Amino acid sequence: MQQAPYVGMQGEAPSLQAKVHSLELALVQQERRHAIEVQRFDAEIQELRRLAEELVTESRRRESVGRLDSTDHFTKRVEWTIPNFSDEERVCQKGQPIWSPTFRAAGMDGMRLEFLPKGREKSFDGFCSLFLWCPNGTSIKYQLWVGSYLRAPDIDEYQGDMGHGHSNFCPLEPEVDRSNNSITLGVDILEVVRKVESSSKGLTFISRSMQQLVAREAEVIENRGVERVVWKINKMSEKCKYYPRGASLCSKTFTAGGISEILLEFYPNGSQITKQDGFCSFYIRCPDGVSLIVTLFVGKAKKGPIKTTFDSPTGKGLPDFCAIEGEIDPKDDSLEVGIELQNRPSRTLSLTS
Repeated sequence: MQQAPYVGMQGEAPSLQAKVHSLELALVQQERRHAIEVQRFDAEIQELRRLAEELVTESRRRESVGRLDSTDHFTKRVEWTIPNFSDEERVCQKGQPIWSPTFRAAGMDGMRLEFLPKGREKSFDGFCSLFLWCPNGTSIKYQLWVGSYLRAPDIDEYQGDMGHGHSNFCPLEPEVDRSNNSITLGVDILEVVRKVESSSKGLTFISRSMQQLVAREAEVIENRGVERVVWKINKMSEKCKYYPRGASLCSKTFTAGGISEILLEFYPNGSQITKQDGFCSFYIRCPDGVSLIVTLFVGKAKKGPIKTTFDSPTGKGLPDFCAIEGEIDPKDDSLEVGIELQNRPSRTLSLTS
């Protein structure tokens, strides 16, 4: 009576072995299909890189940026260095601007930067102001910066003679290069939409930079497997000293997990709605319509995973994330913050501020 089940199991052995063999064969086939897909993606990346390099080479053959007859549409970054800055700083009053030379970039003439070292009348004490001026009718996505400080990208449409930017841009002192008595600031042009209306039959022509489109798609494909992003912020004691509550640091935009234009926003002394003293705030921004499962971390403190959908320009995160003091690395006065995306192959993207 006790041997009957054993005999039955012996009879099922060939069937089980056949199933195992079938599963092993299916696994081999799946691995082959996966290898083919990886090769296809790598080929696409190489082709996109080749196209981007050709566009860059072509742009370099064109005339230098700033000349009135320049046809260079591919310049996306403008840097402006102000020498002898201590002299400029001494004579400038609150509300008094310094103007950059007029320049040409991204196919547009008549652009310039307005920099107020001591800010506008209502700016925070010690904060500078920075504005970008563009031709009337321009629609542009751009990111302003002073020294190592980046603002979150802005999207503006210029109607009339005025600049767009921030009255409370950032604390001035940490961004001045005292060793060279200078300060460098500028703008990264992320996207320009130019509309030209035809007088015939109501046609409107809309153009975007081909280089931007190609490079953006190549980066999305290349970083599709990234599941962890680490942003290292240096000189944290200086940041905590000069950045009051409500003042934030922004990472550069990046791609990860197949998602483009991700941005991290960190408040060393908390945001305006932070309730606990000594706590920092941390947020992530993504394009509208993006849904993801994400874990946020500041040093060793983690929050998540949480599932969220981005349906507005504001970020997702926590105003009372953690006490910042215990998370700063005393060895080099730095802090690592970042995100972890769920269900992605294991790769890490590192950013440094």
